[in-house]
Amino acid sequence: MATKAFFKTTALALGLSLSLTTLAQAPERSEIPQQYKWDLSAMYESSDAWEADVKMLQERIPDIEKYKGRLGEDGSTLLQAIQEYESLNRLLGRIYVYAGLKSFEDMRVGENSARYSRAQSLHAQLSTSTSFIAPELLAISPQKIDQMLEKTPQLRGYRHYLEEQSRMRPYTLSEEAESLLAQASEPLSKFSSVFLALDNADLSFGEIEDEQGNPVTLTKGLYGAAMSSADRRYREAAWKALFKEYEKHGNMLAANYEGHVKSRVFEAKIRGFDSALQSATYQSAIPEEVYHNLIRVAREGVEPLQRYLELRRKTLGLETLEVWDMYAPMVASDYGQIDFEDAKQIVAEALSAMGDDYLALYWQGFEEGWVDAFESAGKRGGAYSWGMYDSKPYLSLNYSGTLNDVSTLAHEYGHSIHSYLTRNTQPYIYGSYRTFIAEIASMTNEAILFQSLMAKADSPRKKAYLLQNYLDQFRSGFFRQTSLADFEMQAHAKAEAGEALTKESLNALYAEVFKAYYGDAVHADPLNASEWSRIPHLLRTDNFYVYQYATSFVAANALASKIIEEGETARERFLTMLRAGSSDYPIELLKAAGVDMTTSEPIYAALEVFEALVDELEESLKQL
Repeated sequence: MATKAFFKTTALALGLSLSLTTLAQAPERSEIPQQYKWDLSAMYESSDAWEADVKMLQERIPDIEKYKGRLGEDGSTLLQAIQEYESLNRLLGRIYVYAGLKSFEDMRVGENSARYSRAQSLHAQLSTSTSFIAPELLAISPQKIDQMLEKTPQLRGYRHYLEEQSRMRPYTLSEEAESLLAQASEPLSKFSSVFLALDNADLSFGEIEDEQGNPVTLTKGLYGAAMSSADRRYREAAWKALFKEYEKHGNMLAANYEGHVKSRVFEAKIRGFDSALQSATYQSAIPEEVYHNLIRVAREGVEPLQRYLELRRKTLGLETLEVWDMYAPMVASDYGQIDFEDAKQIVAEALSAMGDDYLALYWQGFEEGWVDAFESAGKRGGAYSWGMYDSKPYLSLNYSGTLNDVSTLAHEYGHSIHSYLTRNTQPYIYGSYRTFIAEIASMTNEAILFQSLMAKADSPRKKAYLLQNYLDQFRSGFFRQTSLADFEMQAHAKAEAGEALTKESLNALYAEVFKAYYGDAVHADPLNASEWSRIPHLLRTDNFYVYQYATSFVAANALASKIIEEGETARERFLTMLRAGSSDYPIELLKAAGVDMTTSEPIYAALEVFEALVDELEESLKQL
């Protein structure tokens, strides 16, 4: 339990698909100009330097055990133990993040993958050696903690951390049990590794014909582009080729997912939680009702979603809207291919609403090698921001020149600037942030970019194009993520009730949830029922992740509107939240920024915005 509070990295993926790019579809990394690749040398100049730190950590880990049985002696001893633990975790963080980033540069390189696996093992080793901390902290009475804080001024900076540990008192086990769980953490986390290995390295989607009728090897990167193609034949071929591959492996993927779910259910029950959902939300300091409110209100508010999909069907001139039509362009883009240098300027102009200091950090990132911009053979797909307290806030893209890629640049920079502000404001103990806040930082940037582009749209076509794109983001960020959260909650409930999670039962559950949100507006091909099996975020070590995309989308749109309308006052509230790290509970930080997610009001407000945008798109389409 204690390790999670200290080992601070930020790994935030925007896309819900990770891919291993094939050589035929992308250049080698060595062919990418250096200015478009991140600079990891600031972490380690060589693998030898990394190995030296690994050796140092291995030698130092046993030293923490000298504090075993002594945390309650006095404030000075407790302070020393916490500081030693911080030091070990900062070292581990550097080892772990560097190994991960190097691995993700080219996932074909076995040496890099092995290094990352070793880092994961070190994490488990440190967790085991320090498993005594949480039980010992909870054995100290609140009165004794107050006395320690009074007599040891330096300890007062850890007040909130100690409060968080105390909050976990009902769900913390004995020292022996905590040690056993820590030792089990690595094997229990391997369900995610199994999925990623299959998903990134072993799946093959075969060849299809592209828009010109040429044979191409389908990758997940190419699949994403195909879904936005105006060629319906191409979209259908790409969709079916991808989904058939997951369906073919459905029994294995279901067995793996069942193992993942049951491992989380096991840990929740061992700790005394009523459910895995309660465990996940409680440990994230989020009221469980936030989760239930989200699903309830989303299910109530599907009418405008289905109306938008019906508008999409009519505009595309289709008798039936199929799943592979849901991202097809309703309006042709006037933007064309956007050069990366132009994309940087577009995002900068939008982010001027965040103030000069924020914009200066944006440009600083490009100068200092934060950004890995382009796709290359073997590179991890999707987009993400990752780093730790002592590193640059690195971000990885697979930029291909679309307007969506420009939006992704704004999104990932939101994460990285959030990380920079937190780490340069807070001490190490509070130098990271909860996921619940993290996605708000990135999605606020996207919402501000949309408003900036809309203000500059100089034709009905551009306006309609932007509206359809943002409505699709809204649909994906809110309705889709909520439906996945709905599925995840019900899958865990089935496992907790003793039901088996098989390919058939999971497919049936996914089909039921899909129907509840999309109704008759979309015809669901039978293959669509297997979509749960290709969502990496359902396989994350931390369960119940995807709902935070939806709550973040709600909060981000509210905050972006406040920043645009109110200016400096709202902007400073937002930036104060970004600088706060984990120095307070996420719900409280968000309330101070101006949004209260413990109520349903922000969700209803977001649905009203969605409906208004559908109305606006309908009017814009009439002008074409």
